[in-house]
Amino acid sequence: MERSNWNHFGLTFSTIRELDVTAIREESERTPQIAVVGPRLLFNRVVELLRSTGSRRFGPLGPDPLFHQPLPLLELDLLADDDPLYQADLLLILVDGQQPLDEETTATLRRMARLALPTVIAICGVAAPGNPGPLRPEFAHARVVILPSLSEPTSSSVLAEALVERMPEALRLAAARAVLAMRPAYANELIASVAFVNASYSLASAIPEQVPLLAVPFAAADMLVLTKNQALMVYRLALAHGAAPDFQSRMTELVPVIGAGLVWRQLARTLVGIIPFWGILPKVAVAYAGTYTTGMLAWRWFADGEVVDGERLKELADESMRLGRERAAAMLEAAQSRSREKRSWWPWRRDSG
Repeated sequence: MERSNWNHFGLTFSTIRELDVTAIREESERTPQIAVVGPRLLFNRVVELLRSTGSRRFGPLGPDPLFHQPLPLLELDLLADDDPLYQADLLLILVDGQQPLDEETTATLRRMARLALPTVIAICGVAAPGNPGPLRPEFAHARVVILPSLSEPTSSSVLAEALVERMPEALRLAAARAVLAMRPAYANELIASVAFVNASYSLASAIPEQVPLLAVPFAAADMLVLTKNQALMVYRLALAHGAAPDFQSRMTELVPVIGAGLVWRQLARTLVGIIPFWGILPKVAVAYAGTYTTGMLAWRWFADGEVVDGERLKELADESMRLGRERAAAMLEAAQSRSREKRSWWPWRRDSG
């Protein structure tokens, strides 16, 4: 058992050393453009919220992507081709919910919809209605968020989550690096996404690993893929929070931080690996939970310099495992449902041929 664990750790660090992270580093150095359209006073308040809320351990890096455009705008057709609005990757439209939309502003929103840009509309200063009904036509293309008060602690996270969701995926890392409030939303999305990817891979490789002659090679390949995905996730988290882009240095500093998570994950994988057939579900759950735990530990380190240990680490592991079991059960049920559909469909296709 001990020899197996040391081999796994050697494989882990060998895999990390061989990773090429050039593309991720270049991705973090892109320059996203977010056009914030609305009254100047509202722009000042919202942008200050986005710039000041969130991790400040490393501070924002890169050019500020947020720039102002007044509302209502001039006719879009009169703008020059090189106007910043046409270069924007995302529109954030600010609406004062305490003031009725005048005809000119409504017309502007309709015209802006023709730009076909990812759009977030933030309606500020009004409570969300209990039964909002259908969206107004000029809002139908956008993600709409209601911000009853910009002084509420949740306003920043609600808005940042919407911005990350609508930002083109290739620009999310750079946007989080430049805008403090977008970092937690980006980290949450990234960790959940990579954990799901690893769980999906673990599910796909689960059946061959139940065959004794194939178990060792498949388990080794499994470990390589999971380790690679986790290492790249950790590097993205580092860059998103403004850490220096030296990959090896980031991995080295994380060893004492995520070491406990790696040990916990490997122990769990070893235990469930000896369970035949019905062990598929715990195997997938552990792949999700181990990735989730690693991501959360790395996130807290890069965001606040926090090393989670003791009782809090146990709580995090328990929460990760609970989420892992839920995701694994849903994924396994979906896979079984697809399998049943294929079995019922195949004879019909054969007979019809």
